Amino acid sequence: MTISAPPPPPNIVDDRVRADVVIVGAGVAGLYAASRLPDHLDVVVVDKGVPGGDSGSSPWAQGGLAVAIGADDSPELHAQDTLLAGDGLCDPVAVAVLAREAPGHVRELLHLGAAFDRVPGEVTSDDPAHLDLAREGGQRVPRSVHRADATGAELVRVLRAAAAPKVSRLPGIVVALAQDEARRVTGLWVLADGRLLAVEARAVLLATGGCGGLFAATTNPAHATADGVSLAMAAGAAVRDLEFVQFHPTGLAVAGTWRFLLTEALRGAGATLHGSDGERFLVDRHPDAELAPRHVVAKAILDQPDGTAWLDATHLSEQAFAHEFPTVLAGARRYGFDLVTERVPVTPAAHYQVGGVRTDLDGRTSLHGLYAAGEVASTGVHGANRMAGNSLTEALVFGARAATALAAELPGRHGELGEPPRLADHAPVPAQALRERLRTAMLEGAGPVRTEAGLATVATELEALSADLHRPGAADDEVELWHALRVSRVLVRAARLRTESRGGHWRDDFPAPDPAWADVHLEHVTG
Repeated sequence: MTISAPPPPPNIVDDRVRADVVIVGAGVAGLYAASRLPDHLDVVVVDKGVPGGDSGSSPWAQGGLAVAIGADDSPELHAQDTLLAGDGLCDPVAVAVLAREAPGHVRELLHLGAAFDRVPGEVTSDDPAHLDLAREGGQRVPRSVHRADATGAELVRVLRAAAAPKVSRLPGIVVALAQDEARRVTGLWVLADGRLLAVEARAVLLATGGCGGLFAATTNPAHATADGVSLAMAAGAAVRDLEFVQFHPTGLAVAGTWRFLLTEALRGAGATLHGSDGERFLVDRHPDAELAPRHVVAKAILDQPDGTAWLDATHLSEQAFAHEFPTVLAGARRYGFDLVTERVPVTPAAHYQVGGVRTDLDGRTSLHGLYAAGEVASTGVHGANRMAGNSLTEALVFGARAATALAAELPGRHGELGEPPRLADHAPVPAQALRERLRTAMLEGAGPVRTEAGLATVATELEALSADLHRPGAADDEVELWHALRVSRVLVRAARLRTESRGGHWRDDFPAPDPAWADVHLEHVTG
């Protein structure tokens, strides 16, 4: 995906860049925040994407954004469904903010030119009441505004166009946040084409996405390595709930790390899941059957003899697929499967980082000058497991709130950056081989089903990997691996501490929720 006028690069003088605001990440949260900042601010977006190309998981989002605009829906019902999916750990205040403010952002997207699917026969207008709504997992009524099965790509298209005139773009990977003596975040250090650049900023917004790249089976891009959480932890910001990772139930079961996602909206349109014996196995497991919350469906699939199920969407015609699900139809066919005529094998894959950098309702982290929005943030909305459709909605609602807060709170001048991070001067390490070891260990020991023995094994492997990469050199893949290792260690530690099963965290040795863990959040603060 490209836009007609890509943002220009920032002015770099003596390996230094100065901006009012730096946004790390170019997905929905970062772009929406950028589009809402005052025009007079100098805004730099730092992201790892190739020039003009996709960045992060946002363009891959097939499902919709949950918003209570249907005649049989309300913000109160949206909030209730979100709390139910969150399995006892949601912040009700954050959930209420999400549900109440979401409709206004859909109106804003329509005003910007978003081409969402509409009720057949309705004319194009900015009235959300004319939009077609899909039903996804955990939703009692159809609630997801969508653009066929490529909603994320449509949002990124619209928001890139809105943000492009306001920002400059710096491709690179962030090595560390910069801080003054009072620990206020004053900028960051970026590795760009092998050069370490000092980027001064009066505020930094993390919008870096999730952690699917830590696992050997994921629906995310390979570079989704939880960089934002790592950066925040290293600077001393509070992170929480890292043990909660959502595994999407229906990744196409094919070889390799990446799993092509078969959107939940297929099941909302009547697709069913079957075991190897041909029988549906979710009917007796949950009242909503295939539309139960994702952790319920994922665990049910993993309980099948080979950890695989068969998705049957053959009741949909070729024409229906072409209109509603062209992305999944074409994607499955690329792998040799035809959703129109046959059942296809599916298995859970790492999909969404539920925990993250702790923020308040306006994106503020525990460090002055640092904000976070989108998947990298822990706003309190998702609790122990995210309801389908709420990720894009959260990115919009809290991305906008963060933009408003940071613009109002900018200090009058730039602060000192402090000392640059030390990069190792060594021969290149086999980062790709080390990364594969990490991903394999994390999927086997800290994947969708966990035990103390498995977590202990992966903890040992992570320590060995950390010894092999004591400090990264001036190479993107080494810095990315360094971030992945830092977050993986804390994730595993939290998963070992939470001796219960709740939401996206399943312990086979503690297979039930423990009331003693109700309302308990595991928070990590470094230094």
